[in-house]
Amino acid sequence: MTGNTIDERYDVIIVGGGPATRIFNKYLHLFDPGIRTLVIRDEERIVNHCGTPYIVEGVIPWEKGLIAEELVTRFGTPILVDPVVGGDAGAHQVETASGRRIAYGTLVFATGTDQVLPPIPGIDLERVLKVRRTEDLVATVERLQGIRHVTVLGAGYIGIEFAVALRNMGKEVTVIEMADHVMGGRIDRSMAEAIEAQLIGMGIDLRPGRRATCLVGEDAVCAVEIDGGHTVETDAVLSAVGVRPMVGYAPAFGLRTTPNGIVVDPFFRTGVPDIYAIGDCVETRSAITGRPVAGKLGSNAGQMARRLALNLAGHPVAYPGVLNAVVTRIGELAYGGAGLSEADAEAEGIPVLATRNTSTSAYENMPGHRPVEVKLIYRADDLRLLGGEILGAFNPAGFVEVLAQLVERGATLEDVLTMHYSSHPELTPKTSKPYFVWASEPLMKTLARSGSFPAAQ
Repeated sequence: MTGNTIDERYDVIIVGGGPATRIFNKYLHLFDPGIRTLVIRDEERIVNHCGTPYIVEGVIPWEKGLIAEELVTRFGTPILVDPVVGGDAGAHQVETASGRRIAYGTLVFATGTDQVLPPIPGIDLERVLKVRRTEDLVATVERLQGIRHVTVLGAGYIGIEFAVALRNMGKEVTVIEMADHVMGGRIDRSMAEAIEAQLIGMGIDLRPGRRATCLVGEDAVCAVEIDGGHTVETDAVLSAVGVRPMVGYAPAFGLRTTPNGIVVDPFFRTGVPDIYAIGDCVETRSAITGRPVAGKLGSNAGQMARRLALNLAGHPVAYPGVLNAVVTRIGELAYGGAGLSEADAEAEGIPVLATRNTSTSAYENMPGHRPVEVKLIYRADDLRLLGGEILGAFNPAGFVEVLAQLVERGATLEDVLTMHYSSHPELTPKTSKPYFVWASEPLMKTLARSGSFPAAQ
């Protein structure tokens, strides 16, 4: 236990320990400094999940990779390490593994996710590495000592970032990905190919379009069999095929769940009085289509936490759903995106018009400027922006955040072409090529020549 003595009742009990928990608790106290809150979790210490590849590589020292307890306890909130195993929603009580029964006024679940291991023979062998929970990450860092070759299963964001980290450590690395391209084949193909070229150029053995069928070994894994009759000799396997919500307590409270998490409404209500859920443990829905979609991101969890705190403070703010604004770095390249990709839109049956262009990371007359590829997609019927992607040797995070705001607010092609932007020789492209404007100009030209721009509103 961290903090004060545990009492018998709290205004709000938060079950979890990740970003949703910390941000929600902070905002509760910003609105009401006297509110009495308790955090209950199942791990002694919480690691920053986004930083785990850098912890493994040694870029982030271990102690700095752990979340400071003071981010919770500075508000007078005690932390109880004692998993919630059940409770009584009618009596407004939770029950922990040690048998404690603690009453609440409001109960918020923010229990996050656990790592998925593929259901293949040999997955329980030694040196199959896990990185989601703190104790697993500690064991992985120890087991990597003296290991020469690691096979990574999955080439999504986490798989790629770990592959790069392991390669930077001097390990030989093979990446096996079921889809034909990295990122599950969901991002723009030419951008995926550029990322793949970057990985291969770093010396990573990339195997797209392949499936691991079996892990081989006596006690510890020594090889991975993949479809097509191929075998990869290896010293360890790191699984990066996905995560699943941790919701084992849900039946005890009468919460409805799907494989994607706890079902909540736009105000994070579970349907059980005074019980809410936020973060990776909830079923996320697309802000564009309204359909269930993967959205297990710390940034999404933080946004949910702030909105729920506003709601409970008497400022109702509905959550529209996720746009999955993401950024990642692959060697010299960085990729970012928000909203739907063209592949996403095609899978949803949404007719779109795609447009793209190549700008630069700085003015073209500045030394060291690099190309920046930008792709946007607009809904075909009303030319509303649905999503976009950006790739280059620069930091795209700020532009991805602007992109997400444009999508959420229903910006049209005309809005994007006339948007505000900044300009500086070292920091932006020249004024004639701002990223989203420049990427939209080919579509504008095509529509103008056909007499269909601007679209009727």
